[in-house]
Amino acid sequence: MTCPADGLRRFGLCAGLALVTCGALGAREAPQELLRYLEAPVNPRSGVPCPPRERYSPIRPDPAGVPTVVALYSAFQDISRLNDVEQTMTADMYIGMRWRDPRLADPARGAGSADCPVPGRELWMPLVEPENLRSRQQFYEPRFLVDANGTITLLRRVLAEVANPLDLHEFPFDRHQFRITLWSAVSTVDELVFHPLSRGPSVNRTRSLLGWGVGAPSVSVRESERTGRMGVYSRYDLVIELTRDWGYYAWKLGVPLLLIVMMAYTVYYIPPASVAQQVGVGMTSMLTLVAYMLALGGSLPKISYLTRADRLFVGCALLVFLGLLKAILTTVLVQRDAKDVIRRVDRLGRWVYPAALMVVILVALVL
Repeated sequence: MTCPADGLRRFGLCAGLALVTCGALGAREAPQELLRYLEAPVNPRSGVPCPPRERYSPIRPDPAGVPTVVALYSAFQDISRLNDVEQTMTADMYIGMRWRDPRLADPARGAGSADCPVPGRELWMPLVEPENLRSRQQFYEPRFLVDANGTITLLRRVLAEVANPLDLHEFPFDRHQFRITLWSAVSTVDELVFHPLSRGPSVNRTRSLLGWGVGAPSVSVRESERTGRMGVYSRYDLVIELTRDWGYYAWKLGVPLLLIVMMAYTVYYIPPASVAQQVGVGMTSMLTLVAYMLALGGSLPKISYLTRADRLFVGCALLVFLGLLKAILTTVLVQRDAKDVIRRVDRLGRWVYPAALMVVILVALVL
């Protein structure tokens, strides 16, 4: 199965010259002469000869003490899902790797690149593994391209589900730095280092992900220790910012919630003679609010802290319960024929209740 032309074209357009360095240990700079090969555009052509199998070697192309530089490129073809409960993102991605193996150079290829079958263990290739990968589906066999200088391009397109912890304190106004980390699987920095291709990652503007704003992704390369392993490894961090569209929650949950609270507020306007109606309104408001809280809880993970939406629900629940208590208090006062007390409570509640609602909204959504 062949690779879509737009994928190769996008990969080729991402050639340029820039080196990203960051992290505690930093990233090693690749020689400029080598970068000239790694940053060159991909130019696959039919009829270009592939390297003969006898040139393949399972030994790393660089001598001992000189790490092999592997250039990485990534692009989001689509981001289809962000699951709050499982804290995972599902993305359709292009992942490209480039490195130089002079043993496979052949001037007969000219300006083109040979499209060859993917070698097995007879040829050294970098082993790269993602962190927190839940599942992966490969769309087609990887593309293995070799140019005249022995620069190898290995291009894959995968549908990957990656886990990432989410900080939901600001929900539904939250934004997240979703990180995808690629590690060198077995080779330490003495043998393999990563280099990001210059134009960096990209995101297709046509996406199937709804309810989120997607920012421009960024990459960084650094050297770091790995948990449970000896030595220092090169890592490639791809970060994309996702901002939740809070408008859905404002209209679908916020407006009905305020209507429920205002429904409980009507107990202060129902005459004392209609005690049964006051209790009915208070009970109905309370049960409806509990149903809304359960609906919201099913859309979020079982977290141990309160989000902004949780604080709003708790505050509204207290107000609705206050309306129910007022109805019960009216029942007691009617039996004692304390109509003057009921009228004073009603007048006070008509001012205090909306003021308390404004305080709840301010504390939950602003402060």
